[in-house]
Amino acid sequence: MPDSISCVAELTSERDRDLLGISVTEVLGRLLGARVLNLWHVVEHRQVLHARLMAGLRPGHPIAMYDPLMEAIECPLLMDMEGMHECWRSGAPVHMPALDGSASVHYFPLHATNTVVGVLEVEHERALDPAQQELVDGVLRIYRNHITLLDYSEHDTLTGLPNRKTFDTVFARRIAHQSVIDSSKHTIQLIGRRRNAMPHEHPWLAIVDIDFFKRINDRFGHLFGDEVLLLMTQLMRSCFRASDALFRFGGEEFVVLLSPTDDDGAHTALERFRRQVEAYAFPQIGHVTVSIGYSGAVRGDDPTVVFERADDALYYAKQSGRNQVRGYEALVAEGVLATKALRESELDLF
Repeated sequence: MPDSISCVAELTSERDRDLLGISVTEVLGRLLGARVLNLWHVVEHRQVLHARLMAGLRPGHPIAMYDPLMEAIECPLLMDMEGMHECWRSGAPVHMPALDGSASVHYFPLHATNTVVGVLEVEHERALDPAQQELVDGVLRIYRNHITLLDYSEHDTLTGLPNRKTFDTVFARRIAHQSVIDSSKHTIQLIGRRRNAMPHEHPWLAIVDIDFFKRINDRFGHLFGDEVLLLMTQLMRSCFRASDALFRFGGEEFVVLLSPTDDDGAHTALERFRRQVEAYAFPQIGHVTVSIGYSGAVRGDDPTVVFERADDALYYAKQSGRNQVRGYEALVAEGVLATKALRESELDLF
């Protein structure tokens, strides 16, 4: 059996959460000699649970995983996967024979605080003995603890959204059209890959600012201000696609990195969110509005410059009465703003 300590060291050295799931699967596959080993995460779409394959291991084959930019609705329904659904529901390991009767299948829950966030599926020629089951439980706890540490350093403590620290990494990967495949030492096969962007489509960066947020804090207190931030986060998660990256940059400022689309698609998505916020009744507060500025991001763009373009559009939106969506490119075309197209190669290094 491989050195368990070395396997633990291998897991805890990984800093990319997508690659961490792959490493867990690969390590347990070696330790157990499993025929099939799948790590699933449970994701929700409109109150319906789906199962997203984070890593699937089968000896002699590339590691399989669903494309990280796939929408949750494209993943299989959890309730249609009997063993996994029972494991998720009970929060306890489940053991059953494979459908063809040629193997034994174990399901192990992946716990987070007061909930089950995923399931490990292990197919073996024979039932795992108690020592093997204890080994799986220990590795999953190490995995979850490591994810918790990553969350603590990379996510905003109030809203749970990724913070500014993670933005540059996500931006660089999106703009370079890279995926987890480009960062892994393993051979990976993406399953259910999203459609390729059309030539005129690219990511968009939007800055969302809550209008008159200081007045909310001054009038109702910071506890109610925090509740507005939490509810705003929920609205963002329900309105934008799973493939759109959401961030909190601090205070009342959020950032959205939209998946590749055209200008009309970006404006439509952001305007839909603005209207959803405007129509929502915040407890004790009443109605709140947001101002949004956005700009396109293409290969070679520096994140700081794209952010500045979106910020210029946001400033114009706020100066023009707030509660509106403004695109930098459209404002430049109208002659309202000057072009700001500095590329990374043009930046002075000092």
